[in-house]
Amino acid sequence: MGTMKVYENPLVNNKKLRQLYVAMVGARVLDEVAARRRAKGSKAGHLVSTRGEEACRVSTAIELIEGDLVSDLQAGVVMDFVAGETFASLLRRVAAPSLEVRGRRATACRAKGAAQMPWVEDTGERLRMAVGAALAFKTLQRRSLVVVYVRGGEVREGDWRGVLALASKFELPIIFVVLPGAEGRKRRKAVTVSAIARSRRVPCIPVDANDAVALYRAAQESIGRARGEGGAVVLECIVPQVEGQRGADREDPIVQLKTFMLGRSVCSDAWLSRVEDSFRKRIDAARSLRGPE
Repeated sequence: MGTMKVYENPLVNNKKLRQLYVAMVGARVLDEVAARRRAKGSKAGHLVSTRGEEACRVSTAIELIEGDLVSDLQAGVVMDFVAGETFASLLRRVAAPSLEVRGRRATACRAKGAAQMPWVEDTGERLRMAVGAALAFKTLQRRSLVVVYVRGGEVREGDWRGVLALASKFELPIIFVVLPGAEGRKRRKAVTVSAIARSRRVPCIPVDANDAVALYRAAQESIGRARGEGGAVVLECIVPQVEGQRGADREDPIVQLKTFMLGRSVCSDAWLSRVEDSFRKRIDAARSLRGPE
């Protein structure tokens, strides 16, 4: 019987595809645990949900390194998982949310990748803090960068104009990842971001929010530009509108990556099942140690 040929994309090799999938599944499982805690009235309710954003987050952050900074929408655990904090440690934080203080952490995350910046409620202030951190990196001639996650439509136009003007003027090492807006919300602001970015000569790259491979490639190009003193980039995560398709019917980013990998013989169905099973078993083990919730 002939050997099955495996075709490998040199830009995103098979090992990286498997790494992306594992991180995305881990992120989804952590989000589900937090959701169950919220449903029970736990203080974990303030942890931001990232369901459906796994590709946007994992693909843009998985290659960040120690010294880089992440400015997120709100306190959460998924970005720390991508940065290298252990799954077991994050499970404990979700189960004992008293360790989390709204706006700051009681203890610093010890991860091997990027660190999260303190969270502040006002989005404009958070953006300006991130720009300030990027300016410090630039001034100190460090190769570190800042990645900022914002929700489409939740940033005032004046704030965008201010931060993009500064990012462009000083060619700052900063990447703005614009996540899809809430379901049913008009995308006027997201479109405005593109227009403002162009007017400030900041590249704005629209990418399918469900396509982990396309997002990874766009992020790699943007990270290379930022580290090479090429300046800021805006990655606009777009959910393609398909006629007759709404809400929950949209393609799931994890399902899309799974289909892509199977179609290119990157892995088997059995391997995919083992990935999710391994996370579920760790949750069951942690639950048995804690006893009934």
